[in-house]
Amino acid sequence: MANLKGEVTFKITFTNLGVPASMYSSAIIHKECAEQVFANAPLSGMGFKIKPNFKVDMIDKNIKRDL
Repeated sequence: MANLKGEVTFKITFTNLGVPASMYSSAIIHKECAEQVFANAPLSGMGFKIKPNFKVDMIDKNIKRDL
């Protein structure tokens, strides 16, 4: 098993996301975006569906071996 360290940057763009106007709005947005990143992962088997109103782009990845 390899020990890795690094950083991965995603850009998530969405439209028409219905969210109640409350103090939990940002939490709902964060949750929905995180689910879409996972749904777009190559080995995702958790059952999250890719939603057509979300676009997920991997902007940068910098992963190295942690010796």
